[in-house]
Amino acid sequence: MNFGELLKKNSIIYGDSPALICEGRSVSFAQLLRLAENGAAALIRDGLKKGDRAVIWSFNSIEWVVAFYSVILAGGVAVLMNYGISSDDAAALSKMVGASFMLSSQTRAAALDSQAPLKTALKAGIRQDKVKPLEYLLREDDPAGASFVSMEGGCQDTSVIIFTTGTTSGPKAVQLSAYSIINDALGACKVLEPKIKDSLCIALPLFHSYGLLVLHVYIVRGKRTHLVRNVRAEDIAGLIGEGDVTDMASVGAMYAMMTRLPQFEDKVSGRLNVCIVGGGFTTPAEMMRLEQAFGGAKILSGYGQTECSPVIAVESADDPLDLRVVSVGHILPGIDVRVWRNGSGFVSHGELGEIVIKGYCTMNGYYGSGRSSLPFDSDGWLHTGDIGRLIDTDMLQLTGRIKDIIVRCGENVSPAEVEQALMTIDGVSAAKVLGAPHRIWGESVEACVIPENEITLEHEEEFIGTVIQELKHKLSSYKVPSHIFLYSSFPLCDNGKIDIRTLREDMLGRLPALSSFSDGYDLGKTMLYHTDEFRRIVEDKKI
Repeated sequence: MNFGELLKKNSIIYGDSPALICEGRSVSFAQLLRLAENGAAALIRDGLKKGDRAVIWSFNSIEWVVAFYSVILAGGVAVLMNYGISSDDAAALSKMVGASFMLSSQTRAAALDSQAPLKTALKAGIRQDKVKPLEYLLREDDPAGASFVSMEGGCQDTSVIIFTTGTTSGPKAVQLSAYSIINDALGACKVLEPKIKDSLCIALPLFHSYGLLVLHVYIVRGKRTHLVRNVRAEDIAGLIGEGDVTDMASVGAMYAMMTRLPQFEDKVSGRLNVCIVGGGFTTPAEMMRLEQAFGGAKILSGYGQTECSPVIAVESADDPLDLRVVSVGHILPGIDVRVWRNGSGFVSHGELGEIVIKGYCTMNGYYGSGRSSLPFDSDGWLHTGDIGRLIDTDMLQLTGRIKDIIVRCGENVSPAEVEQALMTIDGVSAAKVLGAPHRIWGESVEACVIPENEITLEHEEEFIGTVIQELKHKLSSYKVPSHIFLYSSFPLCDNGKIDIRTLREDMLGRLPALSSFSDGYDLGKTMLYHTDEFRRIVEDKKI
């Protein structure tokens, strides 16, 4: 089925049962269909044509969900934009996919400049009359909606575009269909049920593939979803304390922050049934700590990527903790997952190699290219770039990544992009950006920099502070490095290239001396000794 057929089915089966709740407002399944059809009618009336790309750029809200379905029912393609990125980045991505509409309200850019949506759209070549606030779609009594006929294409046609950073420096526009997203949600349901209950608090951005998927896990089962506009630990704890939330979906960082709240024991601990973790891996120690803190709630993580709609595997609440801490879950029913090794082909159960995927969840290709291009091979297997093995009967274990991407709190960060930004800053001679293991974020972004001129010890902090401030103006916040490490030179291999392994080991050796180490870095066996020179610097600066 496509999205319109899903909404109609749910409207018949679940009717007046609440589908979405946000800031005290509730919308039933029947209302959601009516709002989506009326919104689609308004978009068609205002010139949206079949196949047009319409950007949705806003914080989570009922209006966001209505806009998502409205665009698709009108025959358009919903382009999901990160509400935290800069106006320039949003304009570049909109232009990249040839967007002709923009639906926007609250974003971080708009908080700084109320005209940001209009300015962004104009930079992207979108006409002023095609820039609308999300609220304009909320027309429950629109007469055009009463006789509305959906213009949505077939279930396997591209209906959603989500941006992800690939193995190169530039972002890629992943094309997904109703077929891939709805079936992926149904597959996740089969693993998660019967442990998921009646209501979900979704503290994940809906523009992210994982947030969109979890939303549909509950929509396809007729359960209610609480949307959180401002994802703050205090607000989520208060919502859970009201007693209507049974399950939660967020990133590991949010669960960890909630345990530090003074009201955690009274409002959160023992009240949740399932805690779904998205965006980065939780270490075994952190998973055990969180499960104990949440008092009986099962911490369930999974594995996926945007190109796979995105979930490939998810853990079951019936799995023992000792199995959950070493795996990323059960492969969803109907998805074919194998392990590939160059020169050997598919390898046996338990052997390491690259994870490759076939099935309903895979994308329709990147915008501007088809399924015949990377990451698909000639036999149609999607190569994930991740290294792992099959364990137990249908479970997957990850051990590393081929691709040079840092995953920080679920957001993909291209080291090359950050390095390019660093090289535009006066005083920076060379830069290398690396990821470091972090028990809360999954990974942190760390920068190794060679200054153009020698910097004395007393001027290091000033130089680093200047670099960080300039990066904040050049990059989205999640791409800004946590630390800047200064070097006089980088270690080199015999061929003259940077010895990444040695540089990474040195950088990881420095991290424990920083105050933020206690905030979540988990280097484990990779922690190395400090050099005598670094020890002297640490002692002099009393870090």
